[in-house]
Amino acid sequence: MIIPYLREDLEILRGNSREDGSPAWLLYDALRNKYFTLGLTAFRLIKNWMGGVDIKVFEKKINNEGIETNTKEIENFINFLQLNNLIVQPRGQKANVLLQQKNAQKKNWAYFLIHSYLFFKIPLVKPDEWLGKTLKYVKVLGSKKFRNIIYILGFIGICLVIQQFEAFINTFLYFFSFKGLMLYFLTLVFVKSLHELGHGYVSKYFGSRVSAIGIAFLVFFPFLYTDTTDAWRLRNHKERLLINFAGILTELHLALISTFLWAILPDGGLKSVAFFIATTSWISSLAINVSPFMRFDGYYVFSDWLKAENLQPRSFSLARWQLREILFGFNHSPPEDLNPSRRWTFILYAWLTWVYRFFIFLGIAFLVYHFAFKVLGILLFVIEIYWFILKPIINEVKNWYNLRSEIKLNRQTIRLYFIITFLLLLFLLPWKSSLKIPAVYVSEQYTKIYSPYPAKVKQIFVNKNQNVTKGQDLLELFSPELDLKINKTRRKIQLTKTKINRLSKSADNLDQYMILQQKLISFKNEIYGLNKIKAKFILKSPVNGKIKNFNNLSTNQWVSNLDELLGIVKSGPGSVVGFLKEENIDRFKINENAIFIPLNGQHSKVKLISESVSRSAISVLPYLSLSSQFDGPIPTRSFVSEEYENRPVKAHYQTKFKLINDEELIEWEIPGYVHVDGYRYSPVIKFLKNIFSLLVRESRI
Repeated sequence: MIIPYLREDLEILRGNSREDGSPAWLLYDALRNKYFTLGLTAFRLIKNWMGGVDIKVFEKKINNEGIETNTKEIENFINFLQLNNLIVQPRGQKANVLLQQKNAQKKNWAYFLIHSYLFFKIPLVKPDEWLGKTLKYVKVLGSKKFRNIIYILGFIGICLVIQQFEAFINTFLYFFSFKGLMLYFLTLVFVKSLHELGHGYVSKYFGSRVSAIGIAFLVFFPFLYTDTTDAWRLRNHKERLLINFAGILTELHLALISTFLWAILPDGGLKSVAFFIATTSWISSLAINVSPFMRFDGYYVFSDWLKAENLQPRSFSLARWQLREILFGFNHSPPEDLNPSRRWTFILYAWLTWVYRFFIFLGIAFLVYHFAFKVLGILLFVIEIYWFILKPIINEVKNWYNLRSEIKLNRQTIRLYFIITFLLLLFLLPWKSSLKIPAVYVSEQYTKIYSPYPAKVKQIFVNKNQNVTKGQDLLELFSPELDLKINKTRRKIQLTKTKINRLSKSADNLDQYMILQQKLISFKNEIYGLNKIKAKFILKSPVNGKIKNFNNLSTNQWVSNLDELLGIVKSGPGSVVGFLKEENIDRFKINENAIFIPLNGQHSKVKLISESVSRSAISVLPYLSLSSQFDGPIPTRSFVSEEYENRPVKAHYQTKFKLINDEELIEWEIPGYVHVDGYRYSPVIKFLKNIFSLLVRESRI
């Protein structure tokens, strides 16, 4: 084998020391603006490189120079150089090699579309020259004195916002609209532009070149990026760390200044602008950029802080190795030799990253599904779930399958078999039978008292928790509006009678006479109805019982005919009414023992027997104590019709339970849960059924 020639445009620079303290060098490819880290042996090979000679001759020469290596290591290094196009190909072979590389990277159209959809970059500007010219104008913004002023103002602003925290939250909710979201989007573009300029200026300050600022798309989600690859030239570790942290610092400083301005500015446009910048900067810098689990600023800061190059690939490799050792006990050597504490730091970081990315990509998949039209949404959802979640799992399982010959019966595999057996039994066997049903324990009779008409309270005859008898006066109401209507109607009757008396009963006036008679009858019916309503303004108790739910009534208080004024409870053994979800209706058993557990903690549990279940879902939830509008367990929405209705978000069926011991007495109603055994089921089978039903429902166009 002949040693190939190195490209003459390559540049070798002294790099930072490696993690183990050994020296390192950088091999710079100017054509692709790419750096390669070289260890001591690789650097010595490059230094003594002899293109055009036989590999045996080259090996002998470098061995004479004191470099311990062999032919295989040299061939591997040549393959590395050739793979990255760092050598000069022999005449006649260059085109073939490049063609082979192109064909190897060529993807079919479907794979190309998927890969382009998941991630792609668009360079927008080459700002290096402009940043160099304007650096002198922004240097003051990074000075220690200026930063201390920002921190003092920011601290004052945070203290002032804490004092006005309710107003701050209300402002956030006020802008939570389509118009507000558009303004937030424009603010985010502004803040992120300053973020990237922060990276660029700090990089220029330390003498690095900024090759491009552009926009990248991760699953169609856009974000700006700054190419600071040239920072690899810097020997000072802290300088590289500051370049990576510059964007976050820019946003944090912007957030501190905007928070202070929002706290001191009067209401108006400038205060709103300060609010948008402050909230956008805080959320973006703290919730997104600081996270080390995605390849944003937090990741590069974290990897530079650990002084770990290629942190994610290395940690993922170690994490997969550790997982195999835990599951199968292969006793393989780790992918790289690190001290135990650093190795476990990498492994724990990788596992946390997997968990974080699982939920992030799952959330992105659902967002894409909901924002796209149905067919495209389902397709993109499946692609993301496969590419980001299922594909890595499938690849790892394939590796396990390839290593199946090394799997032996040992402590790890025995433990794995026990865990798998337990999980299969847990998820596949129909063991779960209990049902937890939201329910109310209601008295024998509960009567709600309403006003027959919007009116004022004139007099109150009873108090809360007072015992009353049937027919006893409760409240006296009056309505000026109703009295006015009655007086107007009486005047209309009198006027109509006068008109009738003035008409003669001749044939010429007969038609007009009949019309007036019809009006008179209509007015009399109207005043009869109004007087009937007025007669009901003295509210009487319809049953014997005790006053409950008094609603803090007072004299001269206006009341609506839609609001319950008070309730009268007739004590008795009562009954329990539950509301069963549609998904559990096929598991409900009749004549099954059950237990009602109140939520108030003041009553003991009540023994029941399931009695019946309704054939149709309820349209209105009759008990407010179970509604989510009143902190109950059943999600509801409020609708206004003739009276306010609380309608369940999902279908619920009413179930009834009778008490085993009739001596139980209750007043009014108590919310709680009924625990009853139903038909057994497998959680996994139920989950798969739900997934299948969801797919069937969502696939309908």
